[in-house]
Amino acid sequence: MAAFRRTARGRDAGLTAVRSPRGAVGFAPDERMLTRLWQRLPWDGLGWSDGPDPVFAELRQWAASEWRRTIPKPLRWLVRPAVRTVWPLAALVRIRAFAARLGLDRAAKGRLFRDCLLSGGDPLDVYVWRTLHGGRHPLPSRSASLLLGRLGDPAGRALLADKLAAAERLAPAGVVFPALHGVYRRGEPVDLAAASAAGGDLFVKPRRGRGGRGAFALTCADGFWRVDGRPVDPSMLYRRLERLSRTDDLLLQERQQARSDMADLVADGRAPVLRLTTARRPGQPPFLHAALLTIAVPGRDPRHFLDGAVHVPVDPDGGRLGRGLCLGAPKDRLASLKWNRAPLAGRPVPDFEAASAMALRAMAALPPLPLVHWDVILTDAGPVVLEGNSGGNWIIASLPGLDGLEACPLHTLLAAWLPPTTGAGRIGRRAVGR
Repeated sequence: MAAFRRTARGRDAGLTAVRSPRGAVGFAPDERMLTRLWQRLPWDGLGWSDGPDPVFAELRQWAASEWRRTIPKPLRWLVRPAVRTVWPLAALVRIRAFAARLGLDRAAKGRLFRDCLLSGGDPLDVYVWRTLHGGRHPLPSRSASLLLGRLGDPAGRALLADKLAAAERLAPAGVVFPALHGVYRRGEPVDLAAASAAGGDLFVKPRRGRGGRGAFALTCADGFWRVDGRPVDPSMLYRRLERLSRTDDLLLQERQQARSDMADLVADGRAPVLRLTTARRPGQPPFLHAALLTIAVPGRDPRHFLDGAVHVPVDPDGGRLGRGLCLGAPKDRLASLKWNRAPLAGRPVPDFEAASAMALRAMAALPPLPLVHWDVILTDAGPVVLEGNSGGNWIIASLPGLDGLEACPLHTLLAAWLPPTTGAGRIGRRAVGR
């Protein structure tokens, strides 16, 4: 077999050009591309079964078919058989690592494998869904991403993906965002003096980041830097900022502090986040679909899905908290926080009406989208919107529904945005009275 050597050409596309000793040039996938392909399994978001709910099934099938349109025609017929062949192996590998971390017994691992295989979901997704709802996950994260990334106006999704552009667009509608103290432009030299000159508490986030990746709190006091409350050497901070700014602009925002009457809900300096889910039916004004208050757990990374946060549903009619839960132990409902006995159940959320009105103004100012989650900090100066997200995790989005605190079933709302030729689209339109 002829030996091949790498050339630089083609790497940006995830391909590596190779040249044989005779001069023939071809392209092969590099390791990064293969890793991404493995991580994104199942590529079309589908498992081995559509599930019992016909609306969910058609939502997922439609999203998968739209994704397959992005594949060159000669290869489309190969995608589904390839996914069905490779997915069991990928699911098994992921389950073994996940089950080892949680200490699951053989029966639990078998049930988890069956759920993953049939639903096309990641072990974490399907495990948490079953503990919450007692059944198979109807819309795991890959499928939800494909679906929500295609419903509504693409201009609305593109605007929300750019935090700087979204703030500029929505500010005239009376939507308040954190004060911007500076921007590290992509590819330009990083100057720590800009962050130091801003003073006080800052929050650094990528302009187009998702899921909190690359975001952190940054403070400088008496010449000493702290990242998320931990001391850091200036040279290490510089390297971190430089690495992040290679791929995106970095926003230096004022860090938001919780209202003084919510101080007992603050953990490790992290203010509780009010997530307001706004929705709209095609051609109709937006409405508040659900609300959730997320509280950090002391000593835990808030991005840790199972036990990094306490999620508390909010009654959208009265703005009062229900009982909270951690996703690692969802049956243990909390009337108060375990670490300081701060009350939860029945507690009024201050400025709830003002925050809800702001989220609805923001939704109305966007190009039409079916669903947007707004993360809001309630400060002494009033509600401040951190960002809006047209995707989000289906498990988190469904939590208020556990207590009947959602305006309508989300899947029928989304079905109303499908083409009217689909069965789910017709069902969704009937459900919303169109």
